[in-house]
Amino acid sequence: MSSPTPPDVLDRVPRVPPDTGLQQFGGRYMAVTPDGQLHTFDDEATPGPGERILSLVDGQRTVRQIVDVLLSEYDVDRSDCERDTKAFVEALIARRVLSFA
Repeated sequence: MSSPTPPDVLDRVPRVPPDTGLQQFGGRYMAVTPDGQLHTFDDEATPGPGERILSLVDGQRTVRQIVDVLLSEYDVDRSDCERDTKAFVEALIARRVLSFA
């Protein structure tokens, strides 16, 4: 018996977990996760789009819908945007800054 295929990250809804603090200070996002770690996004490869992704995480939009907004704002290829957005969201899931609803 095979296990069900997990949904594609693009079809999942990211959110900030209730035990994670995410705030914007001076135009930059910072997060504190339950383990007490402070996360900034200066070290990300593309902090501008990364912070835009964070601003679009509302617990309602799927990753695909976030990609659609980014495509309307940035001159980027859809496949590149999907790949980079998925990687960014997955990295923040691993760091417990985001979770899936």
